[in-house]
Amino acid sequence: MKKKDQKNKIDYDRIKEIVNKEVNAKEIKRKEAEANNSELYGSNLISSKRIEIKDSMFFSSIKRFEGKTYYVINGNKFNNHLFIRAVARYIIFENVDFSKTYFENSYLRDCKFIRCNFEGAKFTGCNLQGSYFDNCTFDYVNFEKTFVDDEIFECAPKQDNLKYKFSRSLKLNYASVGDYIKASKAVTIELEATKSHLKDSWLSGDQYYKTKYGGPKRTVEQFWKWFKVSLLDFVWGNGESLWRLVRFNLIIFSLLTLYDIFKKSVSQLNVLEIFEVFLIKVPSNYFGIIIKQGDQNYFEYYPNWLSLLLVITRLVCFGLLMSIIIKKYNRR
Repeated sequence: MKKKDQKNKIDYDRIKEIVNKEVNAKEIKRKEAEANNSELYGSNLISSKRIEIKDSMFFSSIKRFEGKTYYVINGNKFNNHLFIRAVARYIIFENVDFSKTYFENSYLRDCKFIRCNFEGAKFTGCNLQGSYFDNCTFDYVNFEKTFVDDEIFECAPKQDNLKYKFSRSLKLNYASVGDYIKASKAVTIELEATKSHLKDSWLSGDQYYKTKYGGPKRTVEQFWKWFKVSLLDFVWGNGESLWRLVRFNLIIFSLLTLYDIFKKSVSQLNVLEIFEVFLIKVPSNYFGIIIKQGDQNYFEYYPNWLSLLLVITRLVCFGLLMSIIIKKYNRR
């Protein structure tokens, strides 16, 4: 009986020895692989295993008629690829994963991309004209010297911090190919997303903003950035809106007209006189034309500080106007 018990007894020391041996063997293999990778790619780097495909054409035997015949590619995984001089036309890509994929000098015209993932992708020197994008993911995507229709903005990321980066990439891209109309649209979207992002960075209670911009100092910094962007956007649309600059000056004329009414203590308001002050007298004085009332200057009641402020405002607005004109017509 005693011999049987000794037979059935588990040798824990032996098991421990075997396990340690296996663990050490795996550790040695890992270190050898790391050393080999270090020799090939540098310290702490391994191959990303990106697949490079050159001079290939997308094709499918599945056909679909939508006004014209398209060929359907559904559910394929093309993530972490490098397509060089790839060609696709009249192809419908559905639920295709292009994440972290680079397209260089590729021709992808008149295609439809439906629910495709382009996260981290990059297009360089490509032609995407006539292509349609529906419910696609464009987080962290980058465009360089690529022809693409502005309908792509409908697939812009929902998060403001990603949206303004997406718009900025398209702005620079459109400018590089000389399409300044679409570049202006990209600037407008970028400014709106930037303003919204900066506002959330100091006001939102979202955990992302709390983690990244937490603390009184960072909150004040973000508030100041948001205030500057919002103020410039109100005055002249950050250089993109002539109408906003005109509107700003009309607000100044309105305030000066109200000041004129109360300063002169008009008891009986004459609508025609008010319109004359608003449309003729105030603008004339604002632009340096002296308005006489008898032998005296009509606006001699202005205090010196107000006259100085109006001169400075006029010069600044004139500079902003010239900047808008040069920016608009220098692109032609």
